[in-house]
Amino acid sequence: MARFKSIKREILIVILLWIVILAVFWQVFYRPQKLRIIEKEQRLEQLINERDRKKMMAQQLDKYRNEMAEIRNKLAEITTKLPDEKEVPGLLKMVSLVGKNSGLDIESFQLKGEERKSFYAEVPFEMSFVGNYHQIGMFFYQVGQLPRIITIKEFSFSPIKEATGGERFVKLKGACKGATYYFIEETSTAGKKDEKKS
Repeated sequence: MARFKSIKREILIVILLWIVILAVFWQVFYRPQKLRIIEKEQRLEQLINERDRKKMMAQQLDKYRNEMAEIRNKLAEITTKLPDEKEVPGLLKMVSLVGKNSGLDIESFQLKGEERKSFYAEVPFEMSFVGNYHQIGMFFYQVGQLPRIITIKEFSFSPIKEATGGERFVKLKGACKGATYYFIEETSTAGKKDEKKS
């Protein structure tokens, strides 16, 4: 029996020794490696997600470039319809000439104060004229056909003379307010800001 107790004790000591060895192995080798593996897997997942996101962006890059080119083309088209600042007086003379060519008697044509906006300036004008309905309609039509942007904002008409035997149409006295616009170059606005700082 003593021998049996001795064997039992030896087995128990061996089992305890193995438990201690496994605990040390777990604590010193296995657990830190497992934590590093988990950390590396998380980092790998982050990198894969980032790669997928960038891959998607790269796939859409051509689409964005095409959209940007289209926007630039539209901007170029729009800015060609906006005259330069130096073209505005000639453009307004053209409006007056269109009125005369339409058969209107231009009574007055006055420029109003320029209003600067973020990237363009508005140059308002007022004009009064006399003509028949068809002449006035032709004037507005021809102003709409000009290559530059000109808007007629307000207009009014009142008859001044009834048609008599020799005349076919009623004469109308008209007045309108309108505006043209021009593009403000970024360099000129930046230069003005620099001047203000000085």
